[in-house]
Amino acid sequence: MFEYLKTHDGPVVEGLEKYEIIYAKDQSEYIPLSVLPGALGSSAVSRWTPCDEQRKAIAEGADIYLENFHFGQPLSPVRMAVAKPAGTMWKEWFSVQIAAPFASEVCAKSSEKGG
Repeated sequence: MFEYLKTHDGPVVEGLEKYEIIYAKDQSEYIPLSVLPGALGSSAVSRWTPCDEQRKAIAEGADIYLENFHFGQPLSPVRMAVAKPAGTMWKEWFSVQIAAPFASEVCAKSSEKGG
């Protein structure tokens, strides 16, 4: 089995949609990619959702491969994670990733909703 993962069909993190950036929005040769800015604007977090067949393959021991397009330049550092989308964790993560007036707003809303 070799099948590319697809981007999540929805927000990167529910409740933080207004902060998302869409890469390649107006570039027809690429698939648009919604991301949340991280690391004070030095990184971008996207969300990928394996289909049922891919989830089964992963549960049965298949690995996930990451291909980096570097266009002949040095590789950029990458990280991959597995996480459930619910809870305050993502809002707390986002609030420390950015240096903007809305950082405290994100934490306050997260605390008010309890998740």
